Amino acid sequence: MKLDLPLLIIGLLLIASVAAYATGRLSYPVGLLVLSLLFIGRLMQLAQRD
Repeated sequence: MKLDLPLLIIGLLLIASVAAYATGRLSYPVGLLVLSLLFIGRLMQLAQRD
């Protein structure tokens, strides 16, 4: 499986959201569920393409 740009961007946004929540900058993890679903969906799409 190859790492592509959309997967990298989604992963970085997911990490940034969790980090902001953990440090107290956000009162709740913004988009955690949505970003997680997008990340998993993109991984599944790349796995089917190979």
